[in-house]
Amino acid sequence: MTEATLSAPANDAGRRVGLTRDEIIDSALDLISREGIEAVTMRRLADEIGVTPMALYHHIPSKKQLLDLAVDRVGKDLHIAHDGRHWMDQMRDYAMRWREELHRYPGVAGYLLRQDAPPSITWRVIDDAVSLFVDAGFDDRTAARAYAALASFVLARCDQEEVIGAHNERSEPWSEDRVRELLQDVHTNVDHGRIAGYLKELSDDDHFSYTLERLLVGIDAERG
Repeated sequence: MTEATLSAPANDAGRRVGLTRDEIIDSALDLISREGIEAVTMRRLADEIGVTPMALYHHIPSKKQLLDLAVDRVGKDLHIAHDGRHWMDQMRDYAMRWREELHRYPGVAGYLLRQDAPPSITWRVIDDAVSLFVDAGFDDRTAARAYAALASFVLARCDQEEVIGAHNERSEPWSEDRVRELLQDVHTNVDHGRIAGYLKELSDDDHFSYTLERLLVGIDAERG
């Protein structure tokens, strides 16, 4: 944003001349990418742009509508290629790119999970994903269920990764010996310390890829 834009005159309602809805949404997305969706308030965003909160309300009447408009821009350029590859290869790439995009905007995955009604971004993804399933030979009902399973996994896992990441920054690492001590009387045929070690070495990338692959294989088994 240029100095000239920031210093543009404001009218008596505190609205900067030339301020647009798109500029407000772009600024909200920039703030989300830097500090997460929880950082967005009308006052904080007004300070970022250099106007009064009333200037924002003139264009967008509520924080809820602002967040909905901003979230709807996330992933707007992500599409399934429909390039003739096996549907699993295309869907795997799509899910991975969505994960990257959601982590660019912390908190958006959780925000989408908690909406009472599907935002318009949901219908865009449904159209893209379900059309791939139908082209691959799935009936409409199975295609819808497959979409729901994959969308729920990607959103929930991205939300969980952000929560786990924040928790790990605050907590002390646990040891395999400590796990053995805590679970010494449970299923003595299992070395819980060793299992804990395997879990510790399971990175977010490994966890996401493993579960996604199991979902894709299971969905493919339903085809036909």
